[in-house]
Amino acid sequence: MENRFKFLRLGIGSRLVAAGALYAGAVAAQVALDSVVAGAPLILVAWLLLALKPATNRPKDKGLEEWRAVTDGEVARIADGLARSKKLRRAVVGPSVLKTFLLVFLLFAAFVATMERSRVGLVIFDLCLFSIPGLFFGMIKAHVPFELDLKLSRFVAAMGVPRPDGFALTPYLRFDEDDQGRDVPEDLRLMLEPRRKPVDLVGVQFQAAINKGANGNVPYMYAVVLTKGRDGPSYGVLRTMKARGYEVEAGGDANYGTVVVRQDTGGGGYHTTDDDCERLMDLMIKALSRVEASA
Repeated sequence: MENRFKFLRLGIGSRLVAAGALYAGAVAAQVALDSVVAGAPLILVAWLLLALKPATNRPKDKGLEEWRAVTDGEVARIADGLARSKKLRRAVVGPSVLKTFLLVFLLFAAFVATMERSRVGLVIFDLCLFSIPGLFFGMIKAHVPFELDLKLSRFVAAMGVPRPDGFALTPYLRFDEDDQGRDVPEDLRLMLEPRRKPVDLVGVQFQAAINKGANGNVPYMYAVVLTKGRDGPSYGVLRTMKARGYEVEAGGDANYGTVVVRQDTGGGGYHTTDDDCERLMDLMIKALSRVEASA
């Protein structure tokens, strides 16, 4: 527990004794000077002695960006971990809000009693201040990676779309690394490939960006067809594809061709729901089936 204190290298016993002495001094100063705020400096010093570092599951990453192919089970494990982190955050927030309301109520009661020149007000006021370290210091902060949490359900929805035999869908996770060398997942992509693909086709990569929506940040999934150059049959077929509600943008260079297929952003289409992601996956499966048939 000692290494969680923010200031000074003292044992917990010494801290508690020193804080108790400071609290007693604060009460003595309040009584002697007949002022509620007279003991405030001593109380603040006691708080510094009792200050704890918050406990959190947020990893300290190193800024690495390593993409690796993973299994569907790994994606499911991460989704489960995010769900548990969000559950923990809700469990922490509720009691914190309740404690805050209770503290405000007691401080108001102390203020009313103090205005009536009652020592009860001083007792309540000190009780509130003395209990703040125990109520609020060293609280648990449940970390939920914001962007990954927004994107993950969209990828899971796309992964659940039935695929014909002969199609492979591979998840790729971008990992960072914490101080202990453990993997820290930060982003996700999907690669869709027919097992018997034309020689110029690399595959279809599903990516997600975070857009600023009317009510905050929202995920936006799109597909990128990757080909070897722009002269092969796959690029020729896919760059001319049309689908209602989607925009198709051909690009790339002599080494790698790209065909971006994304939801039309007109009329508020700046984000994609789980259903939108399922439709996008289905659309690209059909598009690759046509490429296979024409090869």
